[in-house]
Amino acid sequence: MKVMFVCAGGMSTTMTAKKLEEISAKQGAPMSVKAFGTSDFETALQAEKYDIVLVAPQIRHRFDTIKNVVSKFEGVKCEKIPPQMYAPMEPAVKKLFAFISEVMN
Repeated sequence: MKVMFVCAGGMSTTMTAKKLEEISAKQGAPMSVKAFGTSDFETALQAEKYDIVLVAPQIRHRFDTIKNVVSKFEGVKCEKIPPQMYAPMEPAVKKLFAFISEVMN
């Protein structure tokens, strides 16, 4: 599964993205996770197919705008990352993995 994180600059989510790749592999459901800033996520969506776009808590005020852009790409889901799941620590990322799995099923 291909997951896109969108945050303010694309930097703060890198550690969480890496941890999500590790946990998803351990769970037998590998995910490829990339982080992008609000200024370049649309270009990334045009270049590559993603299954889900997750919006970081610090830019949740931009969720409707981002969701509107994502809606132009057929079959791509868009959700807010719950704040308690937005941390590079294993317990939080395990919850994030479960959240993504639930949304995708």
